[in-house]
Amino acid sequence: MDKIIFYAKNISELLTILKNNPGTKIVGGCTKIEEFPDKAISTLNIKDLNQIIRHERYLDVGPGVTLSRILEVGQNHLPQVLYDALKTIANPLIRNIATIGGNILSPDQQLTLHAPLLALDARLEFKNGNDTKNIMIRNFDEIPEGYVLSNIKIPLLDSDVSVFRRIGPENSITPYSAAFAFTASIEKNSLLNAKLTFAGPFTFQSNELENSLMGRRIPLNLRDIVEITELVEKEFDKAATDQMIAEEVRQQFLNLARYSFEQLT
Repeated sequence: MDKIIFYAKNISELLTILKNNPGTKIVGGCTKIEEFPDKAISTLNIKDLNQIIRHERYLDVGPGVTLSRILEVGQNHLPQVLYDALKTIANPLIRNIATIGGNILSPDQQLTLHAPLLALDARLEFKNGNDTKNIMIRNFDEIPEGYVLSNIKIPLLDSDVSVFRRIGPENSITPYSAAFAFTASIEKNSLLNAKLTFAGPFTFQSNELENSLMGRRIPLNLRDIVEITELVEKEFDKAATDQMIAEEVRQQFLNLARYSFEQLT
């Protein structure tokens, strides 16, 4: 069977083509597609899906924007945790093709950008005709039926401490691949907030952990580190119940968590 590829000029046309051609898949850079779908629709010519708009407190990024274009915004104008994550993805050639939407919506497992976007409280915007749904990325499970991802709203948060690490083999995605992100803001020798996230075979972000950290005196002491690390392990193991995760990945996450909090001593 010959492959069919459609092109749309705007979101309305995109939705119409999807409605009239069941089974059509939206494609961007196609860097993670092992087999091109029989029917696909490209986002390449849709201006609204390929723009970056910088506001004072947040960045609007269309899902068709390439990773290289986001990096071009500049290290001084992006949250450090996001900039560091983008730099770890493949190589410049791949980043010129791969899109942020493709990274977020990977069907098999969460990819590199999911963890930093969780730490930044990014919001996903979905459109269906004249209707718009906004979903915090931490609450996102699947695309609402009949909707398409139209925008990623990324808060421009300035953290005092920022840590990003990839877990697993370099430049490839395997069951051992995951991403770790940590951000913390300090005000008057007190921890204003801290976010610790993990994304790979499953995602981890704990409200209980975040709430327990607010207001802690900085610098942390050894007793604080031990207490926090034990809580992280407890919350992570709870989230990992019935999940497929290798022990070495779990241990790397716990080591990174401890390392991150040690930056607050």
